[in-house]
Amino acid sequence: MHWAALAGEPDDPYVLARLGLYPLALDCPEPDAKARFGRNLAKAALGHADASTRRALASADRGQRKLAAKLLALHDCRAALELLEPNDYAARASCHLALDDPAKALQLIHAVPAETRETAAIRANAAVGLNDHGAARKALNAMFAHDRLGAVLSDGTGPFGLDDLGGDTAAVGEGPKVSVIIPYRDAEATLETAIRSIARQSWRNVEILAVDDRSTDTGPGIAQRLAESDERIVALSNRRGAGVYGARNTAIDAATGTYITFLDADDWSPPERIARQLEGLCDHAVAIANHIRMDEAGRPVAPRIFPIVRPVPITMCLRRETLIAAGPFEEVATGADTEMLGRLEMIGGKQSVYRDRAVLLVARWQSGSLSRAAEGGLFGQERYAYRAEWMFRHAGLDAPRLPEAPRAA
Repeated sequence: MHWAALAGEPDDPYVLARLGLYPLALDCPEPDAKARFGRNLAKAALGHADASTRRALASADRGQRKLAAKLLALHDCRAALELLEPNDYAARASCHLALDDPAKALQLIHAVPAETRETAAIRANAAVGLNDHGAARKALNAMFAHDRLGAVLSDGTGPFGLDDLGGDTAAVGEGPKVSVIIPYRDAEATLETAIRSIARQSWRNVEILAVDDRSTDTGPGIAQRLAESDERIVALSNRRGAGVYGARNTAIDAATGTYITFLDADDWSPPERIARQLEGLCDHAVAIANHIRMDEAGRPVAPRIFPIVRPVPITMCLRRETLIAAGPFEEVATGADTEMLGRLEMIGGKQSVYRDRAVLLVARWQSGSLSRAAEGGLFGQERYAYRAEWMFRHAGLDAPRLPEAPRAA
């Protein structure tokens, strides 16, 4: 659902829940069945789904049950499995992966008639869990091959991680410069992998802007060393507000490319990413793509359990003049990627965004670093408050005050 729906139904709990504004949905009345379902979705998302709520969700139609299962899975995969149809093989398999049962997940995926990006990612995760790293390598390569991208891992049977991802592809012809912005703070362990994944793009005419956001480690030295070895790499320091969005705004001001796109300092992109995204911009103002997360064992994962393959706004690629016209990123703690994409849609219409289904970004995920709820985007009142504020603002409305967060059951 799009935030524009708020203009017509700003206090509908179903609309609010579908927009991810769960605390607001939970605080609304439920005059009809649709509203009750919306409130139950919010309870599921926030970890407040008691037995009565789960029974109500189980009585919904198939589409509604799957929607509820996605939210329940974050807190209770077994309850999510009860809502999924027997032939929802991929979703069920992801739940079993989260329950540490890769053999069952693999069994379910074998029943899928045709492989997809999602089933390949699930096979890779399950294979790592079963210590079959050779099969995991093949599955990940198959996930990229689904979209005519090259292999990212060599044949072999050994373990691997995000830093082992690579790939070779021929350089494309001449074309406009693309500025790729990589902000970082204390990223000495991952920064070189991120920068090299852009330096090795088939689209050679790139400007890589590595922006130090007040690091206290050796990251700035790494950026400077790489800049000295490749004139396309520029080492910068954040001159705006502290944080990733201030660093991005610093780099946008300094960028000289016709186009701009982004990468975080602990992420990696396949070598075809930029060339492919520029193709998507032929008839659109903005291009975004799918991504996966990869944990330290090499497993594709989704903190929100399923699907593993998801779109991500950080992949936005667009003309620099379009971004400048939209205004700078809002320099908040988190969530401004989504706000910027919403702003661009407000200016050009939802149809102005090209959504490539290919996996063009792999994000690093440390499985023990944060709770699933936090990594899944449920960051608490501050994040919800910002999400509500910008969505209501874009819809031409004042955002209501967020209710106090209830304690989880």
